[in-house]
Amino acid sequence: MVKLATTEDVLNPKRKGYDFRINQFLFRAAIAPGLQMNIASSDVGTGGQSIDVKQNPEDFTSNIGRIFSRNNFTGGSNLDLAHKRTGSESDINKFWDSKNIDVFSADRGSSYFTSLLRETNNMRTLSSSDGDNYVARVGTTIYTSDDAILYKSTDGGTTWSTQAIGISSGYQIKGLATHGTLLYIIANNGSAGEIIKWDGSSATQVDTDKIFSGIWSAKGLMFVTWIESNIAYIQQYDGGSGTTFATGSSAITLPQGETFTDVIDAGAVVLVSATNGVIYSLKDVSSTFTSKGETEITGESITCLSENQGLIFYGTKESQTGSKALGRLYTAQITVADDLYVLGNHQLIKEWDIASVDASPTVLFNTRDSVYMGIHETSTQSYLWRYYLPTGGIARYHELEASTAAKITGINYINERFIVSMTGVGIYQEKNTYSNEGYLITAAADFYTAEKKQWVEAQIEHETIDSGNEISIHFTDTFEAINNEDDSNWSLVFTSISGAGLKAGQLNSVSRYGAAKIVLKSGDLTTSPKVQSLQLRALARPELVVVQVPVNMSDRVERPYRKPITVKSLGEAIYQTMKLMEGTAVTLELFDPAEVIEGVVESVQYPIISNPDVGSVTNYAILTVRGTRQDTFTALTSGDAFAGKTFAKMIFGGR
Repeated sequence: MVKLATTEDVLNPKRKGYDFRINQFLFRAAIAPGLQMNIASSDVGTGGQSIDVKQNPEDFTSNIGRIFSRNNFTGGSNLDLAHKRTGSESDINKFWDSKNIDVFSADRGSSYFTSLLRETNNMRTLSSSDGDNYVARVGTTIYTSDDAILYKSTDGGTTWSTQAIGISSGYQIKGLATHGTLLYIIANNGSAGEIIKWDGSSATQVDTDKIFSGIWSAKGLMFVTWIESNIAYIQQYDGGSGTTFATGSSAITLPQGETFTDVIDAGAVVLVSATNGVIYSLKDVSSTFTSKGETEITGESITCLSENQGLIFYGTKESQTGSKALGRLYTAQITVADDLYVLGNHQLIKEWDIASVDASPTVLFNTRDSVYMGIHETSTQSYLWRYYLPTGGIARYHELEASTAAKITGINYINERFIVSMTGVGIYQEKNTYSNEGYLITAAADFYTAEKKQWVEAQIEHETIDSGNEISIHFTDTFEAINNEDDSNWSLVFTSISGAGLKAGQLNSVSRYGAAKIVLKSGDLTTSPKVQSLQLRALARPELVVVQVPVNMSDRVERPYRKPITVKSLGEAIYQTMKLMEGTAVTLELFDPAEVIEGVVESVQYPIISNPDVGSVTNYAILTVRGTRQDTFTALTSGDAFAGKTFAKMIFGGR
């Protein structure tokens, strides 16, 4: 069979009379009056490609383009791609990242909006360097410990004073627990310990039996941990009415060197966490709390526990090299088997992987609809994070900015304000004033296709902007830019400083992905701009094309400036080669006009005999290729062209 010319045989195919190649094979077109090559753009929005509007009802295709729209962000952060075929219905309310932005306003009895969070101020400097900064509330009084000092505030955390409790010299406070109207304080000096009861007016030393290391309130009872020979024990505590702390009375004994980290009321049982990665279940059996199950979290240390609306929350720490530690937040549920109470259905909610930082949560705090935790993120910033129960969304909440940030060890809430202790830094109070600036970064949208789009417009709808406030929207076509709010690939689209309603700005970007960053600013910190919705619009690009080429299938070969020749069976060889390509992926390169299309050979029509007004009878076939227009054109080089003895070389005289 005749061997066809290839790009390995011919240095300059165009000069030799070839019009295009398919992969390595060279072909001539049958161009004549009424017989043209056609290149037509194909709309990627047709032909079966569509958006699942049941999954993402705010994303749709219209005659004005594709629209990515969001008017609710209560689903929380951590969604990088808006359009995932494995996504869930909750994705329509999720975003990627935020700072100083309140996205959880859905239950305030008004229409949903996104606004700035309130700022926090350091109201009292703390000096502890070993994490001994605990927070407890008794009625309307807030207490915070700082090594051997106990501070109190009776005005919601605005002013603080020292509360004398008669702590022994050289002792440091190791825990606070509220029991009714009483505050219990434990302290030790590493070799001896004490428990002090404070009733609001007088302090009483009630126990000095052991090196007490922790105290918690659960089920209307109290539990105390202590250390003997580097071994930690725990038992129920009667508040100083005769408890005997003996090794045999401990409900749980930890391996040497491990410590207890938290105790909570989990309904059917009391849950106890420890640094050995185990969550223990304690149940009241004949008035004695007995171990009734263990749940091990392999490779992680349990740092804190919480129960809210039947869900168990726990924070973990996984130590890495140096000062780095991965922090994680999980949810789980209590399951019962063989009278043992263990945790099942574990779900990872969030992981904090931050270079050179211990980002593990150390305390969890419950409100009616949320669970809060503190995360140390940078050398100068720690944050409260909020898990919102109605949607299961999590997002960065209040910022606690300081010259040196550290672990958040205490969280409480009074007079509609958060009180937060940051070890070795200070006691922070949520203020009535707003943060001066915040941002929200959306997930990157691509409408379920890798094809490039022409991004044409960004819109936001907002409430009336007070004087001095502003809302700006920024756009990026670079996926990686969503990881950094200061990335140079963010471009300002427009800024709105007055009025209300829908505001729009033009985009001119061609890319697969598009993402937006909303920036809110408050001029006098007394009011916040409020955003109601965001929209990005894109049009399909003509990179997807259908090419129809009339291919010369005759045995007659006409060459530029040379006498035509006839090669027996050449047309049949061309036809059979093309037929084998049907349904396969190919690269089609047109030499004039210069185009490179990567796609599929859809069809090769049976050769047609033509009788043009001039020239001889010509056999031709219609080749149809559907594919994607490529951005670059690589010209053939001598390295591509040299080859051995082929038909093309022998017939046409080589180079």
